Amino acid sequence: MVQINTCDDLVAQIDDLGIAETVKVHRKPPLPTRILRDLYELYHDRDLYLEFLAHYPLIPSDLADQIATKLDPKKSGIAHGLASNPRCPQQALNRLVKHKDVTVRHALASNTNLTPKEFQILVEDNNAYVRAEAAQNPSLPVHLQFILADDTSSAVRISLADRKTLDLDIAVHLAQSDDTAVSAAVILHCTLDDELLQLWADRDDLRQQLLLLRRKSALPETTQSAIHFSPHSFACRTALTGKELSGPEMLFLAESDDTRDRIFIAEQSDLPASIQRILAQDASPKVRRRLAANGSLHESIAMHIAASSDLGSCRALAKNPSISDDVIAHLCAHPEDEVALLITYRDDLTDTHRDLLINQRHSLTVAEHFAYLEIEYTDTSETVAEQLAQSDAPTLRALSACSINLSSRIRSRLTSDLSDSVRLAVASNPTLDDSQIKRLCEDPNREVLFAAEASYAQRLRESNPAQDAPTTHSPEKPPLRSRKNKPALFKKIVNFFGE
Repeated sequence: MVQINTCDDLVAQIDDLGIAETVKVHRKPPLPTRILRDLYELYHDRDLYLEFLAHYPLIPSDLADQIATKLDPKKSGIAHGLASNPRCPQQALNRLVKHKDVTVRHALASNTNLTPKEFQILVEDNNAYVRAEAAQNPSLPVHLQFILADDTSSAVRISLADRKTLDLDIAVHLAQSDDTAVSAAVILHCTLDDELLQLWADRDDLRQQLLLLRRKSALPETTQSAIHFSPHSFACRTALTGKELSGPEMLFLAESDDTRDRIFIAEQSDLPASIQRILAQDASPKVRRRLAANGSLHESIAMHIAASSDLGSCRALAKNPSISDDVIAHLCAHPEDEVALLITYRDDLTDTHRDLLINQRHSLTVAEHFAYLEIEYTDTSETVAEQLAQSDAPTLRALSACSINLSSRIRSRLTSDLSDSVRLAVASNPTLDDSQIKRLCEDPNREVLFAAEASYAQRLRESNPAQDAPTTHSPEKPPLRSRKNKPALFKKIVNFFGE
């Protein structure tokens, strides 16, 4: 930083850096008073240097008064500097309170050296920005704050609400404003004691309670409790979201007249069986469906829903990933195919479930969907397998061809099926007789031929167990697999021999 020893040094720096930067540079340490007085005496007719003096916050008060006394009203830049300068004396500020330039009055409204006389004029200023700036001035008298609390401009009232210190009565008055922005400003940012927050919570005003819940700082326990039991269900649910509910709170929501309350509680985890039982008998289908989809549903409640005639709840239950095998088995026998179909597409089915879905139902709808999924289920009953074998769809005949319960007559017919996928499926059937295997070993399709040869080789190994290495236990039954994803290496080998 250039050392300022004379008035000329300061003039050169103002010309070089400008007013704002020069003021910033010389806040600490301050410029000598002698140099400031010399600048005024030598350059009182130069607006640039007068404006610097007006903006410099450490100017002597008498010098600021001299500038204000001789100030031309048209020179707004100098007036703006004086209006915002904390060293400007009260007499000079009084001269600026009715300045024609609104930017001057706006700057003046933030000056903490104003007296109630100047504030009285500013709170009645015809420009809302001036009034809003005065509303935030910490020196604004309380009786004038009451005037601004009823200001026609929302911006003024919001500015008043943002004060660091706000009278309790004014805060209550602003919170009741019809303008949501005004009430939000005071409730969200109010730093008064907890009694005021409790007052707003106890009023049972929906808007005020919701604004309280939006505060960044945590509400006192008593305030939270007041909102928990609000007559406005939305406020109550918002307050309870993410909170561990007590027994009385759960019961209060489960027996509420508002369906949204009951839906809210039906979605909560770790509900006691007693509350779930109440919700399972709810008059609203939406509540029952939300309960059926709850991942923490009790076994007895799930069985109750599965045995009911409530189709919507059964559908939701069928899609619930947390239900037990017993509940799934109960839904497999549901009279409505659409419920059974939802079970069909689950990933946690056992052979017992598949038997119920494929062999124990009156219609073939579910069995057909298993076929379309290309699940190689081998225990299809003879009756169902024969019905599928008569279908025009090759996919259904392929499922039939996998069945170990298929009659020899139907197997023989399927070995000559026009569809390669059907012949491939029957070629892996372990119940084929020798003539059927021989026919398939002469199949023109290489995949079918290899599958038939593999089946024949397996039969030879089973007929000569002494040639195999001894084992202490029988091999586990391989898991069901889909024919959609054939090994890529297997296909390459087939294509190689086919060429």
